[in-house]
Amino acid sequence: MPKPKKNPKTVNFDIDHDANNIHRISAGYGIVIVILVLAAGSVTNYFLTNLPDALTVADLEQYPVAFIAERAWDNLKSFTDLGPRVAGSKANDELAVGIFKREIKTIQATKHVNQEVIMENQVVTGAFNFTFYGTSMTTVYRNIQNIVVKLKGKKDDALLLNCHFDTVPSSPGASDDVASCAVMLEILRVMSRMPEQNMHSIIFLFNGAEETLLQASHGFITQHKWAKDVKAFLNLESAGSGGKEVLFQTGPNSPWMIDAYAKSVRHPFAQAMAEELFHTKLIPSDTDFRIFRDYGNIPGMDLAHFLHGYRYHTKYDSLDYLSLPVLQRTGDNVLALTREIANSEHLSTSNAEPGSNTVFFDFLGLFFVKYSMRSAMLINATVALLAVLIPYLGLSAATGNRANKAIRTEALYGFASILLGALLSVTTCAAIASQMEALDKLMTWYSNTWLILGIYCAPALASHCLMQMFFNAFFENKKSVLTTGMITQARLIGVNVFWSILSLSFTFANLRSAYIFMVLQMCSLTSTIPIVLSGLQRTVRKWILLHLMVQFIAIVCTSFYYIIFVNLFVPITGRSGTVVNPDMIIGIVAAIGVLLSCSYLLPLMSLVKNPLKITASFSAVALVALILACFTPIGFPYRDASNGNPTTQRHLVTHTFRLFHDELGLLRHVDHGFLFEVQDRNGGRTLQQYIASDDSFVPMEKMESCANEFFCAIPLDAMWRQAHFNHFWQPAEAPPETHNMFTLAYEETKQLSERVRRIRFKAEGSLQSSIFIGTKPGVELVAWSLQDVIPPPVKFNDQEGYFAYITHGVPSGPWNITMDFETQDQKHEGFLADLGVVTKLWEYHEMHTEDFKKLLQKFPSWAHVVPSVAVVNMLTI
Repeated sequence: MPKPKKNPKTVNFDIDHDANNIHRISAGYGIVIVILVLAAGSVTNYFLTNLPDALTVADLEQYPVAFIAERAWDNLKSFTDLGPRVAGSKANDELAVGIFKREIKTIQATKHVNQEVIMENQVVTGAFNFTFYGTSMTTVYRNIQNIVVKLKGKKDDALLLNCHFDTVPSSPGASDDVASCAVMLEILRVMSRMPEQNMHSIIFLFNGAEETLLQASHGFITQHKWAKDVKAFLNLESAGSGGKEVLFQTGPNSPWMIDAYAKSVRHPFAQAMAEELFHTKLIPSDTDFRIFRDYGNIPGMDLAHFLHGYRYHTKYDSLDYLSLPVLQRTGDNVLALTREIANSEHLSTSNAEPGSNTVFFDFLGLFFVKYSMRSAMLINATVALLAVLIPYLGLSAATGNRANKAIRTEALYGFASILLGALLSVTTCAAIASQMEALDKLMTWYSNTWLILGIYCAPALASHCLMQMFFNAFFENKKSVLTTGMITQARLIGVNVFWSILSLSFTFANLRSAYIFMVLQMCSLTSTIPIVLSGLQRTVRKWILLHLMVQFIAIVCTSFYYIIFVNLFVPITGRSGTVVNPDMIIGIVAAIGVLLSCSYLLPLMSLVKNPLKITASFSAVALVALILACFTPIGFPYRDASNGNPTTQRHLVTHTFRLFHDELGLLRHVDHGFLFEVQDRNGGRTLQQYIASDDSFVPMEKMESCANEFFCAIPLDAMWRQAHFNHFWQPAEAPPETHNMFTLAYEETKQLSERVRRIRFKAEGSLQSSIFIGTKPGVELVAWSLQDVIPPPVKFNDQEGYFAYITHGVPSGPWNITMDFETQDQKHEGFLADLGVVTKLWEYHEMHTEDFKKLLQKFPSWAHVVPSVAVVNMLTI
């Protein structure tokens, strides 16, 4: 008879058993994890908002060569007292320029005898092609102004510092960007009083037309005599109001500048991730960095304030919401960086090093990390490998190499659960965002961002918990040779596999942001290595304690990115147009934040006696948050200034006078109305509730002129806004009280060849203006005098045409514009094109009629309304 088979033995490893095994712990201990995450977020928020004490004039005796915030503040106040400073206005091109000249003359009078300070007032005219958000246009500037100052060094090679002092309409532009100009004036003052001359010259560019599509910086870098000496630049900007300035663009290919930043800056705040995020065009802004890089072919750094983006480009960007410590921190950093670069040998010898991008990031401003992308590939690959290999080998050794298959199986479950949990959380957040849109309850978190934790973070966590419960229930192996604690550790290996795949994918795609995943894995290794070396895998609680202690640091890191994303993207949803559901954006941000912060905590669910309670708790939090958001005033998106923290809804309203001319140039029709531009998904509803009085209030696409006229005959200005935002039209009883406009007067037609005709116009009027051209069938615009090339056509209202945006600074006399048209037929006898000429009048409040004023008063207190007056002349040529 054959011998009976022996039953396989189940191997039980010696562990620290007790009556209260860890898997019997109450689900209430999940609160500890939540508290851990919230505490880490609080630590992060503190370091993100903490600013140094400001120095005053009284500190000069003790710190004679330090940045003094109080002096910068006095300059800042002088500029903001002027109110909005639109390029071409008296406030900008006369009064603000006068302040600069006065302050710089004072600096020249008080400088050290060894220093030489030279000032020039550049008045410049030019044009270039500008593409933004896929919309191409020609941008033309005439007689705009720059104040340019050179602090001479021993060599002519120069570092450029740039700010802009013009503003958007209706905003005093304290943070964007005259605070930067005040910082630069103080830096010039400090450095001009030092006895030792710098190795290199420093050029301070105070540019007067940035908000008009980056025109003044183009005028400097392409036409000023000092531009050829510039070897690097620092661009100081703002997309918010206060807080810390972040380094978010560098290069291209100039690692020595990052080295200078690391060596000199006292309060670092720099993230390579921010640069890559900016380049995705998810942020509807651009800076002069683009102009210096593309037209000057020089490397630089872009630094900007971004907190409190609600105030950006509104009347609330004022001194009321800034502080001396903001200026002090920015001034300390930029002064130190300027000194370092201006005295660096690299400035004269700097050459682009292809493929030399630098990975850089700071940790809570406490220290700064940098290394080359080549090093990043090695670091990321090594960490990705060790993060998987070390815990696997450690567990294998702890089980006497008799449970390797079980470890691999559980690691696979850990990977699958975190991957599927991530997909489920994103899907859940997307579903909630869609439902909020269906309920017409979008942006309920706009003023109270803590609601995001309940509306989106809690469901994302619940989704992950459900996925962990699913794997624990359906893939449980009661005969496993691994203890519950070891199973959990094996599943943590799966989490490392997940982040390793992402890290390596980003790395080999040449994305520097892979450092985020690498840091997570480094934290995991920091706890895993001592656990393995000390043999703590067999213990019940000791390995968990060490794991949680290190994860606190990891959560601090990851919550830092979550807080940045929320502070960045929530205000952006108020000005990003109506195409994308803003809740979808925030929901995805929340899901990513949960994944980054909690991925190494989720496998611990297998150690809890009743994980359903934790999942139910997160679901209950989500339900309460949704009730608060949808059925109480807490969820109303907007606030006025009464609570000291305005979060406004943005509107542009243009009182428009339109004149339509026939083929002979005679006036055939006139009309007038109000054009409303809404900048978020709730804007249309606000207009329907507060403004619409009858059926004549219609979406722009339903205007009669959109069916009959080129580009709807509306007052186009920046063009990209009209192409991406929703507009509404309401007829007005009377036209605006315009007393001036930009005009094009026909001069002559000249036959250049058998098929090419040149039409010459005389342009008059130094006002903000634009021209759009739509050619007739069989006709092509082949050249014009506005610039050397014809830009790609713009598509609007299902029509294609060409668009030129024109900024006027110092008033000038008439000038000629020519347009060359080529016809397919040599005997073409019809008309060549439709032509629209727009005059846009910003800050001309004396032109506002009583009806217009009454209309503006209808808007609620929480709306920020930018009014303007426009004249549109439609011609056929």
